[in-house]
Amino acid sequence: MSKEKVKELKKRIEALIIIGIPKELEAYEFYIELAERADDSPSKDMFMFLAKQELTHRDLLEKMLKELQNSLEEELKMPK
Repeated sequence: MSKEKVKELKKRIEALIIIGIPKELEAYEFYIELAERADDSPSKDMFMFLAKQELTHRDLLEKMLKELQNSLEEELKMPK
């Protein structure tokens, strides 16, 4: 087991959990709020499109998170 690899994986996991995924959800809520305030249909549609994009980004980050967590588990299982 490489201590440096484990440390790097933990940093990446932490960044996704603390920063990446919450920022995507924050952006989603922001665009939803703008869509609710928009006075015209094209603006509402644009903001809803952007909101959905943020959910797609979140999904991608969650997939990356699972892959990193699996890598960390595998790294920790390796004999010393």
